[in-house]
Amino acid sequence: MNKKISIKNVITFYAKEKMPLYYLTVIFSAIYGILSVIPYYLIWQIARELIINGTSADKNKIVSYAIYIFISQIIGIIVSFSGLMASHLLAFRIEKNIRHNAINHLLSLPIGYFENEDTGRIRRMIDDNASKTHTFIAHMFPDIASSTVIPILFIIMILSIDYRLGLLCIAGVIIGMANMFSLMGPKTKELMGEYMQSSENLSINGVEFIRGIPVVKVFNQSVESFQRFYASIMDYDEKAKFFVNFCKKPMIFYTLSLFMPTILLGPLTMILIRHSSSPLELLSKSILYILMSMLLHSVLMKLATVSEAKNMFFISIEKLNDIFENKQMPNMNIEKTNQEGISFENVSFTYMGKETPAINDISFNFEKNKTYALVGASGSGKSTLLELIGRFYDIDKGSIKIDGQDIRSIDEDILLSKLAIVFQESKLLKRTLRENITMGKNYSDDEILNAIKLSGCEDILSNMKNGLDTMIGEQGTYVSGGEAQRISIARAFLRNPDILLLDEATAYADPENEHKISESIEKLKQGKTCIMIAHRLNSITNVDKILIMQHGKLIDSGNHEELMQNSPYYRQLYENYSRSIKWRVANA
Repeated sequence: MNKKISIKNVITFYAKEKMPLYYLTVIFSAIYGILSVIPYYLIWQIARELIINGTSADKNKIVSYAIYIFISQIIGIIVSFSGLMASHLLAFRIEKNIRHNAINHLLSLPIGYFENEDTGRIRRMIDDNASKTHTFIAHMFPDIASSTVIPILFIIMILSIDYRLGLLCIAGVIIGMANMFSLMGPKTKELMGEYMQSSENLSINGVEFIRGIPVVKVFNQSVESFQRFYASIMDYDEKAKFFVNFCKKPMIFYTLSLFMPTILLGPLTMILIRHSSSPLELLSKSILYILMSMLLHSVLMKLATVSEAKNMFFISIEKLNDIFENKQMPNMNIEKTNQEGISFENVSFTYMGKETPAINDISFNFEKNKTYALVGASGSGKSTLLELIGRFYDIDKGSIKIDGQDIRSIDEDILLSKLAIVFQESKLLKRTLRENITMGKNYSDDEILNAIKLSGCEDILSNMKNGLDTMIGEQGTYVSGGEAQRISIARAFLRNPDILLLDEATAYADPENEHKISESIEKLKQGKTCIMIAHRLNSITNVDKILIMQHGKLIDSGNHEELMQNSPYYRQLYENYSRSIKWRVANA
């Protein structure tokens, strides 16, 4: 949404087909505002009749006025209900489209976006701001029209009946509106945005703190030990106090100015009555002005609430726009070359917000149907290199080609169909075992069972009460980290990709699961280009080639024997690893 944010633009963007509901809401709300004033005018006419004529007051006229009040109230209820119905239908459609558009847009974003963003924050950003938008459109938007019409009618009425009393009432309105507009300015919006962001940070860090409570209790720590959570509490405290103090003075003057006409009308009436030729008429008018001042007070207080909600509405839309500003990576038209395998040509990449390249001028050709291992210290760029093959991010310089075709010119679905990626920590959905393996694709039971057999998941299936249709995560049906890893390998067998990317697939597995995972990987990588990240160096001595990475650069490559002979860095890594696996706890 690139246009300037306004209520109409938001509705046009998210629910253009429902624009008639926008106009109906405005019309019904405006009519309701007019109908809200009528009973006060008619009550004044009844009071006027009784004050001026006393016991000789026209009873029929009074009864007629009472009937008119009743009819206007009934019509007002019907009109108000119709306006709220229109605004709610509009709000539900907008909320639904916000969620729908946001999820669709997220699905189009590169995988790297989710590596850098807190998924809980994304969910809250969509859910909370979609709900706030709904609340404003459904409940506050109708009040804008009615709360605008009533003061206009009020000013016309009070000036036409008695300008002297009217000027007093208008003075209060002008002072009140001046203070209200100061609360609607850009500074208030900025402070409210900071307050809402602080509240969001407190929520995120609060969840993290709750998850860490076992650690807090074990080590007898306090909330201060969780620095981010404690800092977010103090920041929220500071932002909330500053925001309240900023709004305090204008709000006090605003409230006092609304009460001013009601307080001063009595003394002014008493002064004017002394010099009036018709004191009873003046007294009846003052009653009307007191009644109208009370109505206006209620309306303007509502308008202040609406203005605050409007600021929150605009901030919510801006937060949603932050998601839509993240663009999907474009496909480029790059000529294909006659080359097999995966080739890196002078590839460099730097993460957003970082200065040091994660990958620095790497050139290498991964031959087809061979197995490669990446080794190096943490932060050397191994995982980033695998992610770049999957186009989690677009590179800054150079090119990555698969079978001669630049990955930037390959459709995302086609590219991902060529790859199977097994991360260090596999994620399972709270869905059935079948759905966790097929991931939404259509496969026969025979194909699924074969993938389960090849991945060594038969024991997992045998423990599932309802077989493939057992819901994981419910009624005590949970799997260990190693079992989750084997399920992710079953996914890879089912897809049967050309390229297999393994990011330390056995990192969190116990010895039994590690053995089963290693066996299934050996089967899986047959006839495929396999690139794995390895920390257990004794597991890669038989791969076709080992690549050594340091500070984002490829510093050496070769098989195990070549590197042990020619690379001091690799030899030291291997010897250190060999010593570490021989380490034992000494007897006391």
